[in-house]
Amino acid sequence: MSDTIAVTVKGVYMTSSPSGATPVVMLGYEDKMIPIYIGISEAISISGALRNETPPRPMTHDLVVSLLESLNARIDGVIIDDLDDGIYYARLIVQMDGSKKELDARPSDCIALALRSDAEILVRKSVIDAAAVDKDEIKNSILDL
Repeated sequence: MSDTIAVTVKGVYMTSSPSGATPVVMLGYEDKMIPIYIGISEAISISGALRNETPPRPMTHDLVVSLLESLNARIDGVIIDDLDDGIYYARLIVQMDGSKKELDARPSDCIALALRSDAEILVRKSVIDAAAVDKDEIKNSILDL
């Protein structure tokens, strides 16, 4: 898609919020970071995938990837395509039998699945424009998970 940009997952961190410590996944593009606040379970899943850790028993994201593989399907990519009132929206692109299906999904789940599938993570330019911050602006507000 010409209105999207490929990003990389820079890490999962903890940041303070009015409700306490909150996990955030950081997506990187050039000198910009896109923070997406996520749940603790998703943070653990993404962090494990970044470290290439294999749990003793399959976790939910591992199960989904295995299920797709058993159906001769694969995750073709992820598109984070909207930001509305602080909530990100994403689609998981699955390829099966020569056709592609786009499924509405939470960005955190899409990211966890993309990392396990070596799939590209794309973000719509309008979302980057609305949400990206300079790397230097956030260095002091996050801690490694």
